[in-house]
Amino acid sequence: MKNIFLLIILICTCCLIHIKAQRNELGISIGRANIIGDIGKTNYIEILPMDMDRIPISLGLLYRYNLDNRQSLRLNLIYNRVFFDDEKASEDYRYKRLISGSNTILETSVLFEYYFFDINDIKYSGSSPYIFAGIGGYGYNDRKYTINHTRAKNSDGSFRNPKDYKDFITEENYKKSMKFGFNIPFGIGYKIKIKYDWLLSFEVGARYTFQDNLDYSSVKNKNITINVDPKLNSISATDSNIKDEINRRNSKIIGKHQTGNTFKSNDWYLIWGINLTYTFGRPPCYCY
Repeated sequence: MKNIFLLIILICTCCLIHIKAQRNELGISIGRANIIGDIGKTNYIEILPMDMDRIPISLGLLYRYNLDNRQSLRLNLIYNRVFFDDEKASEDYRYKRLISGSNTILETSVLFEYYFFDINDIKYSGSSPYIFAGIGGYGYNDRKYTINHTRAKNSDGSFRNPKDYKDFITEENYKKSMKFGFNIPFGIGYKIKIKYDWLLSFEVGARYTFQDNLDYSSVKNKNITINVDPKLNSISATDSNIKDEINRRNSKIIGKHQTGNTFKSNDWYLIWGINLTYTFGRPPCYCY
C-alpha cells in the first residue's frame, strides 16, 4: 500500500513537470478538516474549534489543468490536522466515555471538476458554482499499544508483593506508525475570477475512507501487546483474584480502543475552505 501511495505522488509530480504551453492554475488552499467517526462529534461541518489549544487546520497546494470552459482536472496535496473529543459530543453514550485524541492526515488526490457556467475562458471576471469528484490516497497516524502490569514500589524504590489483589500498577503506552489508504473525494464549490489571472474558490468536500481507525477506535488485537511482571505473573498463578484483576484491566483498556464500527460504517473526513490560484500558460483551444 505504501508503494502504491508513493507511485501516485510520483505520477502527479511528473505531470507537473510537463505542464508547459497549456492553460494552468497553481495555488494554495486553507481551511478546516474534521472527521466523522466513532469518537467525538458527528457534525458534518464544524465552524469553530473545540478550544484555543486544539485548532484543526487544512493546508494544501493545488494544480488545475483546464480542459475547456467548464471542465478541469485538479491535483491536490493537502496536510490536515484533526481533533476529536467525546466530551463535545451530543450523544449521551459518547459523552460518558470521555475519549479524545488527534490525528494527522496527508492526502494526494486527483479530481475532475465541472462548472455550470463558462469560467475557464479568457475574460476579466466571472463566477460559477461547480461540483467535483475523484480518487485519492492518504496517510494517517496509527497506534500500537503496550499494556504493562508491574508490582508497586515501596518508599525506598524497591518492588513489593501485592498487599491485595488490586495492589499493582497498570500502565498503557503507544507508538505511532504511518498507514496508507485510498479515499473517494467529492463535493461542491463556487469559483470567482478576479482580474483575468487570479481565481478564488470556496468549497466543501467529503472524503469517504475504506477503514475505521482515523480516531483510533478500531485497534486490532495484533497491535496490542500485554506485558506482566514475571513475579506478579507467578503470584497470579496461585491467586485467581490477581489474575482476574489483570484480565479486567486488560478488557477495560482494550475495549476503550475497540469502540469503532458501532453502526458498521467506515470513517469519513471533510474539508472546507478557500482556494487561491494564479492562471498561467497558453489558453486551451476550444473547438465547437
